[in-house]
Amino acid sequence: MQKIKIPLLAIFIIMALFGFQSYIIVILAQKNEVSNATFGIMKFESTITKAFEASQTMPTSLIYRYAILSEDNSILFSNLKEIPPELKDSKLIKNGRLYYKNFFFKNNKPYYIIISQELNDKRNIFLSVLMFSFMLIVVIVTLYLSYYASIKPYKQAQKYLNDFFNDAMHELKTPLGVAKINLEMLGLENKYTKRINNALKQMQIAYDDVEYFIKRGYIKFPKERVELSEFIRERVRFIASIADIKSMKIVLNLNCEFFIEISKISLQRLIDNNLTNAIKYSHKDSEIIVSLEPLGDGVVFSVQDFGVGIRDVKQVFKRYEREDSVQGGFGIGLSIVREICVQNNILYRVKTKLGEGSTFFYEFKSHQAKVDDALTKSPIC
Repeated sequence: MQKIKIPLLAIFIIMALFGFQSYIIVILAQKNEVSNATFGIMKFESTITKAFEASQTMPTSLIYRYAILSEDNSILFSNLKEIPPELKDSKLIKNGRLYYKNFFFKNNKPYYIIISQELNDKRNIFLSVLMFSFMLIVVIVTLYLSYYASIKPYKQAQKYLNDFFNDAMHELKTPLGVAKINLEMLGLENKYTKRINNALKQMQIAYDDVEYFIKRGYIKFPKERVELSEFIRERVRFIASIADIKSMKIVLNLNCEFFIEISKISLQRLIDNNLTNAIKYSHKDSEIIVSLEPLGDGVVFSVQDFGVGIRDVKQVFKRYEREDSVQGGFGIGLSIVREICVQNNILYRVKTKLGEGSTFFYEFKSHQAKVDDALTKSPIC
């Protein structure tokens, strides 16, 4: 907050200084214009008085308008549109015009002369606009520099964090792959190797989540034609052994074939996160029901568990939010799912009841399928 207050205070000070300076410049420019106009009026005054004293035809001008008044202020000659009653001194500025008043004598009798000239405000307007534009540019540049200076440490920290995760992911990928390959080469199948295999799968899922989270900002994952029910079966086969640890059963209720255009990496993250969350927050010896049901011209994919339920549905899709910190995890899984849904126009919702479980629904529409393939336009049930 302190870092923000200082630049804002500096901006206000700069604006005040430039505003005051602009005001002074405009006032000085106006005074200069009035002085120049007065000098021109005085020259024209001598022409008028000479003509009046000689009883000649009164001169005309495209620039000046004037009037001659007697000693008792009776109008003897005037082409002025108005004679301001408040004109007491020698000069008056009113409605953009300069009024000049003086007196002269003819045959020892005093007369008053009033000459008016329209002031040219274009220069003042130009100066005002110029100074305002300059001040605006200075403020924008100051704001940008202040903003850049304030976010630079955060950008640098984000860069260091991304670099750390990239390096960490790279360092983890090799030993993870080596462990999986060597476990397969052993050819042993007992409760210990199953535990190792399930632990490696959980590490793989966590690794894939973090890698997707890092790369999603600068890598565009290509979309492919995917048959949804078969892809769900593949992911269930991969994750089923993790459910076996808690003696849980995954029940498949896949009643439709439905082809969509989506990145397989994104779809895998969506399915894996829902399945692993269902396993994580469910009770032992319970079931997880995975369904794919027709809905209009699309389908609904749902994952239902009979676990603890969700206290705050509004928070569950937010980043770094976890219902139970004891369970561990980064808290980015469902935030990734939400981003995938938003990017692919997948409607998502949650139905939950504390102590009884939750169901996550994901609605895929026909417009997410290939239009040129009849099989993709509607589910085959």
